[in-house]
Amino acid sequence: MSGETATGEGSTETLDRARSLLWRYRVPVGLVLVVLLLRPVISHPLLLGYEAIAATILIWMVFVAAFNLLFGYAGLLSFGHAMFLGFGMYAAAIGVSGRAGAPELPFPVAAAIGIAVAATVGYLLGRLTVEKGEIYFAFLTLAVAQAVEFTANRNPLNLTGGSNGVTQNVLPSWVESTRGQLVVVLGGLEVDWYWFVSVVFLVAMLALWQIVRSPFGRSLVAIRENDDLARAMGIDTKRYKVQAFTVSAAFSALAGSVLMVDRYGASQETLSVITSGDTVLMAVLGGVRYFFGPIAGVFVWQFAEEFLNDFEVLHLGVTSVDLSGVLTHWHFFLGALFVVIVVVAPLEGIWGYLRDWARGLYARLKGVAE
Repeated sequence: MSGETATGEGSTETLDRARSLLWRYRVPVGLVLVVLLLRPVISHPLLLGYEAIAATILIWMVFVAAFNLLFGYAGLLSFGHAMFLGFGMYAAAIGVSGRAGAPELPFPVAAAIGIAVAATVGYLLGRLTVEKGEIYFAFLTLAVAQAVEFTANRNPLNLTGGSNGVTQNVLPSWVESTRGQLVVVLGGLEVDWYWFVSVVFLVAMLALWQIVRSPFGRSLVAIRENDDLARAMGIDTKRYKVQAFTVSAAFSALAGSVLMVDRYGASQETLSVITSGDTVLMAVLGGVRYFFGPIAGVFVWQFAEEFLNDFEVLHLGVTSVDLSGVLTHWHFFLGALFVVIVVVAPLEGIWGYLRDWARGLYARLKGVAE
């Protein structure tokens, strides 16, 4: 009898230890699940029915998560974050193509230059703007982003291609395009482009996760909650904000360099205020206070865009309704959803709502079981 009791206690202890370990590493586990489930889910015949957009969604998740390090954790709203995505795209495209007499560079070197440029601009811009107040910071970043877009449109030294962007000879030598599908070829081994992007996604997101759970990330949250109190506690708020801006810009450029390959070049529209606005909307839609919030926001936004654009006829059994003309205005429906999210849960977003709902369901099920 005592042996059965000891065995039962051992099983309970093992279960508790496994549960504790799973909770401790829930973010890495969740990120791996995102990679494994995203493509088969969206390519299901009842949903999109194709998988081409899966890699693009992962890249946007990295970009919006980088943006949210600044907005959700440091409390600084940038209206011009698209310029950092653009720095990564244009640097990679110009470097790989060797445009306008520029030396042809390996993709990692060109991407590193783009990241360095973005980080430098983020650092210098942060030094000038982070202490100007929230509204002034937002509009100063918007003004600088507009200047960057204008400069790219003027095609200085024939580098940026003006309104046409940079689209010629932009694929690295180890990336091949076959019938519109990208394949990474390394040492005779062919790897689907999605899995290459997945590795970049996991490395970048795990790095961001380490940052937000570090003392640096905790200090950013303290600054966001109460700037004056954080300063009174001895936190150099300006230095932390500038560092957050710099890191956010660098990760945004990383996403931009990979997005350049995914989109076969760098386009001027990436630098537009619309891109910056969509970034804010995706972060808020998902929930800015959660690490998985931007991931949820990007998925809903990108999936809805593809699904609503392709959806044409609603079958109701006895009759069918043609919705193709209505659903082309998908921005309107996402805008309505955004309004609902802001009114119901402005900081929680979709992820916060789902998390609370799952917790309530778990509590009810646990209560029934007991």
